[in-house]
Amino acid sequence: MIPMRTPLLFALLLIGAASSAQATAEDYFNQAARQYVKEDRLTALRTLDRGLQAFPQDEKLRKLATELLKNEQQQQQKQQQQQQKEDQQQQRQEQEQQGQDQEQKQGQEQERQQQEGKQQEQDQQANGSERTKGNEDAMSKRDAERVLDALERREQDVQQQVRAKLRPTRRARIEKDW
Repeated sequence: MIPMRTPLLFALLLIGAASSAQATAEDYFNQAARQYVKEDRLTALRTLDRGLQAFPQDEKLRKLATELLKNEQQQQQKQQQQQQKEDQQQQRQEQEQQGQDQEQKQGQEQERQQQEGKQQEQDQQANGSERTKGNEDAMSKRDAERVLDALERREQDVQQQVRAKLRPTRRARIEKDW
């Protein structure tokens, strides 16, 4: 008797497998709905596609497929809009950053120019004061030379006068006419 039960169980398993292999439109619908709820959209759409191939006239599968496609399109549109917003925000940030960079560069350039101007002024003042000092030194030297020359001339005049006084005078011979 044991050998008879085995073929009977085997036959029942084959019938069960065959019946489970032949899914109904309701099975496809339920499986696709579960997959969509679990956020496995791609698998849900594939299940619906198989269900519609097996049961092209089933109204529930068509409606679910239509709704899933609409939702998928809405999701894509939302993602595109979000991406556009992010892109616009990024562009704004880049523009602001560029503006700030330009302002910073302009500020740095102005600061550099101011520093160069200050440096030039300092150089000019230093050169001018050196020139002035040089000119004053040159003028002082000239004046000193003039003063020394004048003093030397005076000294020579004074010496000539002293020599003249110290020099024996020639006595003029007076001839007497008597």
